[in-house]
Formats: sequence, structure tokens, C-alpha cells
Amino acid sequence: MTRICFIVVAGLDGNLSDRCTVGAGLGSFKHRSALEPVIPAVTSTMQATLCTGVQPERHGIIANGLYTFGRTEVQRYLDQGSFAEFRRQTSFWEQANALVQAPRFWAGAGKRVAMLFWQQSIPDAADIVLTPKPEHTPDGKTMTACWSNPAELYPRLVAELGPFPLQAYWGPFAGAASTQWIVKSAIHVWKTERVDLELVYLPLLDYNLQRMGPEHSAVAADLVALDQSVAELLAAVRADGGRAIVCGDYGITPVSRCVMPNRLLRKVDLLRTMPDEQGKLLMDYQTSQAFAMVDHQVAHVYCDERQTGTVRRLLEGVPGVEHVLADPEELRAWGLNSPRSGQLVLLAAADAWFAHDWWESDAEKPAWQFAVDIHRKPGFDPREMFLDPQRRCIAQDTALVKGSHGIRPVDDGCAPVVLSDVVLPAHEGRLPAVAVADWLSGAL
Repeated sequence: MTRICFIVVAGLDGNLSDRCTVGAGLGSFKHRSALEPVIPAVTSTMQATLCTGVQPERHGIIANGLYTFGRTEVQRYLDQGSFAEFRRQTSFWEQANALVQAPRFWAGAGKRVAMLFWQQSIPDAADIVLTPKPEHTPDGKTMTACWSNPAELYPRLVAELGPFPLQAYWGPFAGAASTQWIVKSAIHVWKTERVDLELVYLPLLDYNLQRMGPEHSAVAADLVALDQSVAELLAAVRADGGRAIVCGDYGITPVSRCVMPNRLLRKVDLLRTMPDEQGKLLMDYQTSQAFAMVDHQVAHVYCDERQTGTVRRLLEGVPGVEHVLADPEELRAWGLNSPRSGQLVLLAAADAWFAHDWWESDAEKPAWQFAVDIHRKPGFDPREMFLDPQRRCIAQDTALVKGSHGIRPVDDGCAPVVLSDVVLPAHEGRLPAVAVADWLSGAL
């Protein structure tokens, strides 16, 4: 029996891995292939695909977020311990395992599995689960940063490693400390829990690739730090007779423009707003006829069926929008013909990304738009990695964002990469992401 450690590294593509050709880390593998991601090539969707072997239209994780307004099938699984009203409208980063509508490849196989920092893993996607799930006191203090199964796992890790550095996992202070902590926790679990399969997620490259773009010198420094951390984990796995696989989930490409579909929908009165207690503008889900849930370079547009044609014509001519998918055949061709998908799905041009804004000025924005607030914003907001030091809040300028992902890679260099101790399955061109689950199942 082979024990496998499967390590997903956010943003690791062929171009980046080419910089690490020697040493005990990324350069130590015998087998390599470019990977063909599913669409959208974002964290939750790719993770669900890698462990189910099916397209998003079958496993149901059609983005990092889900449109939840009036949808009881989804609402029953939401974490309503915080910001429940907002999460019943559109909710990002939900952790419930039950949201994944296809079985994981290890189900019923009798293998002992650990999932570390993977999405949609709570409570019982695997025998061992460790994932960020901060609990806050009413005055804003963080009581705990992670959830674990068994419950004593996280306190045990805190005693050995100190608390998980949550501020280094996301936000303006995100950086190497979170990945280093995850690596040490993965080594602990590998050695003490004797799992057959350990799934580990390492986020380090994600931050500066989006902040500054793939060619910035800060990315080179991150790559060195990542390589050192990966080497530490690989040494522990291989010394114990295990085999390791490193897999990128997407490649990040340079972007220079931002598209705001909700602002366009508001201008033609299809998206409607209502004031909050401070008079700031929230979206009125009850009366709006169209709304875009945005996630990097993909946007799901939910609209009144009678308005679909109008909305499609409006968005097809927008600079930065490369494709507008509408009918079931178009959506099926991209693996997105799911009841959870929007009536329309927008794919950005390679140099563009989508923001959720519907405001015309800062004066209209709710307070949470100026904060790191991943559960009240109805879209992924990479501006949360930038601090405005003068206003002492999260920056609002979309031009700060220099990298994004989600669409198909234009060449193998910007496609995610698989590096493996295990012989790769026979394939032509890029290894399809949907083929990884069967490959891993056969290798165990």
C-alpha cells in the first residue's frame, strides 16, 4: 500500500515551477505535466474537481461563492453563525461538505484520509479535517482560528506550533507565515495520524501574484520561501515511505482592467438597491431583476428569465468580457450547466477581472466594503490584500490588482502544473483536472 501526500499549491503554473529545477523541493520530482483546469479555475471549484473527478456542473461548486437567495437546497447547509442575513443572499467560502454533490474518490474505499485547509470539508469529508474557521466575540476579538476533526487536533497543534496566523492567511498582511504553519501541521498529521492520503493546501503564491503580477520580484522571493517549505514536507513524507504529488490549481495571469457588471445592471434599473441603517446602498435581492456574482475572471449572472435576452445583449458588448454563455449547450460545453449556475456566465478577457461593485462613489458603500469581509461581500474582492494607509482601511482602487485567474490558460506555461513521485496517467496534451481523482485512487 502506498501512502500519498497530495499538495495543492495556489497559483503554481509551469512558468513558476521552471524556476525551481534543482534542490529538494519542487525540482526533486521525476514526473511532470501541465494540467487542464476546469472553469472557473478558482480554489473551491478546482478542489472539488480534483477529489471528485467530475465537472462543476456535476459536483455543484460552480465558484468560490454560491447564490443562495430563496434557494432552500443551498441555504440548509449554510454556516449561519455569523452574518446570516447576508449569507442567505450570496455566500462565499461556505465550508459544508454536503454542498459537494458528487462523492469524493475515497468514499467507501477503506482509506484513511486527512484534509488540511481544503474547502467544503466540514464536518466529515475525511477522517481528519483541519480548516480555517474563525470564531469572533461581539467586540471583534478572534477566539479561535481553525476548526478540526477530531476536536483536539487544533489545540494540540497550537500547543506545538502556536495559534494559526489567520492574518497571514488572507488580507493585507497575508504572506509566508500561514503556509509555513500549514506545512508544519501537515508534517504533524502525517507522522501521528498515519493516514493513507493527506490533502494539503498551500496559499503562499496566491497573494503577490494577485497584488503585483507574475513578473514582480516579490513573487521570486515567495517562490524561494515556498520551495523551502515544500522541501520540508517532502522530506518528512519520503522519509516515512510515502510519495508526494504537488499540483497547481490555476495559473495567474497579468491583468490591467476591471469590469463591473453590477454597475452596468444598476444603470439600466435591472439591479436595484435599498439603504442600510447608515443610508448606504445594499442590493435589493427581492426587486432586482439581474445581479452578477463575481469571482476573479468568471461571473454568474442571475436574472429574471424574461430579462435574459436583454441582459445578454447589454453585457456582450462590454470591453473586457470575452464570452457570455447563455443556453444550456453553451454552459454544458464549459462544464457549467448546473442549477446553481447563473442564467448567464461571463468569462473575462485574459487581461481583465470582475469586481462586484454597484456603487457610483465611496459615499454609497456599506462599511464592510472598506474591510476584510469575506462573508458579506457578494463577490471575491482581491482589493482586500491592499491597505489604504491614509484612510486606515482596505483600498478601493481596482487598478491595484495586477493578477487574476479563472479562465482557460492560453499556453502550457501559464497552465497549472503537476509534479509527482507517482507515474502520471497516459494522456495527450495537458492532463485533465477531472482525471486526477481516478489517478490518485489507483495509486493508493
